[in-house]
Formats: sequence, C-alpha cells, structure tokens
Amino acid sequence: MTVISMTNVSLRKHGKDLLKNINWQVEKGQTWAILGLNGSGKTTLLKLIMAEFFPTSGKISVLGQSFGKTDITEIRKKIGIVSGFITDRLSLQLRAEQVVLTGKYNSSILYKQYGDRELNEARHMLLSLDGGHLLGRRLYELSQGEKQLVLIARSLMEEPEILILDEATVGLDLFAREKLLKQIDRITDLPTAPTVLYVTHHAEEISAKMEHIILLKKGEIVAQGPKKDIITEKTLADFFDNQVSIIPIDNDRFFIKPEL
Repeated sequence: MTVISMTNVSLRKHGKDLLKNINWQVEKGQTWAILGLNGSGKTTLLKLIMAEFFPTSGKISVLGQSFGKTDITEIRKKIGIVSGFITDRLSLQLRAEQVVLTGKYNSSILYKQYGDRELNEARHMLLSLDGGHLLGRRLYELSQGEKQLVLIARSLMEEPEILILDEATVGLDLFAREKLLKQIDRITDLPTAPTVLYVTHHAEEISAKMEHIILLKKGEIVAQGPKKDIITEKTLADFFDNQVSIIPIDNDRFFIKPEL
C-alpha cells in the first residue's frame, strides 16, 4: 500500500522555489531517512505531508487521500510528529504525562476534559518507552533528551500510521543521541509499527532500520531509493559537491568524511 505519493510537486513562496518537481512514493511499513544540509527543504517537505503547506503545482496523496479532495484534519490525526516546533507550542508547566496526553487530541494544549483513564494511557505509553522516571515532572525540568522521549511517546498515543522525526537529536549529547536512536529502532519493531520518516543532516544517525534514503538539495531530490544504492562515494560526492569517504562505524552505521 502506498502511504505517501507525490507527483511533480513544487512549492513556491514569496517568489522563491522551496521545492521543485518532487516525485516520491513511500510504501506502508518502510522507514526512510531524509538527508540534506540546512536549508535543503527537509522541513518544508514534511509540512507538505502534514498539509500545513499546499503545493503550488503537482499532486499529493497521503494515506490514500488526495489533497484538495478530502478532509485534511482526518489525515493529520493519523500522523505523529516529533519536532522542535511542537515543543515550542507546549506549555512548559505541563507534566510529562500531560504532554503525552496532548497527542491523543492532536493538539498542543489540553482543551478537552480528561480523567484518570486518559492520564493512565499516557503514563503507560511513557512506561513502555522506559520513561517512567519522567512521570510527574514538568516540561521545563526535563533535559533535551528527556523532552524528545516525551515527544516520541506523545506522537504514538493514537497509533499513527506515519511517524515523522524531524531533527530529533538536535541538542542531544552523544549518549542521549544513541539512546534515542535505539528507541526509534524499537518503534520500527512494534507489531503496529508506523511508516517512519527520519529527517537529519547527520549521516551517522542513519541506522540499519532506515532502509531507504532521499538526498534532498536546494529543494530537489537528487537521489532516492534503497540505502545500498544511495550510499556510494560517487552519489554522495555529487550530492555534496565534494569528494567524500564512507567510513563504517559498525556493521549498521557509517560516517561521511569530507575530503578537503
């Protein structure tokens, strides 16, 4: 089943091309890494998927629903997201389990009445991700890594069909980053695992579970497909406009070293 389909999609704002001629298909259960430098259009691409932006031209279908012909709010309910802009919308006074609960209502605020049953659902979700030590703590008290764990729990509250992780390791130290990447791998192993889109500009974060890759540059896809076909020195040299070496970190991960 195709969960995301983009055909000749372009987006232009304020006289500037943000995305150009995007053609991309994502199948159910796949995990994609979207790799690009700052300003490449990664977040803009995500906002198209979430229907926060609409294309200037081309066709988009998400979860079988064509944009312009369906209720966008229903699509958004089926997409979980972990991103810095979500944190910015949340009250720092919320306790960790309350932050998780906002995911149930697809909102940054608790605008509906809730009781112990709903809070227990949120607590259970945190516990399932080894986040029990965060229960009762307010958002402003949490480290960046702890906040990211809470946001992942929040994104899973409604068993989304698509999970988007946008620069999820920003601000994390080495150990917090590795712990978070292991949490993401655990999610892809769940029986009800969503289709995962992992957005980064650090190739060393691309784990074995991320089997497909898009290389995004200046709003255009310059390469896409299975990781084994994309992660080659020639493809990456063309992408970065610079010679590079691919250095294995272990059997599953790699580092891209610029040859300056």
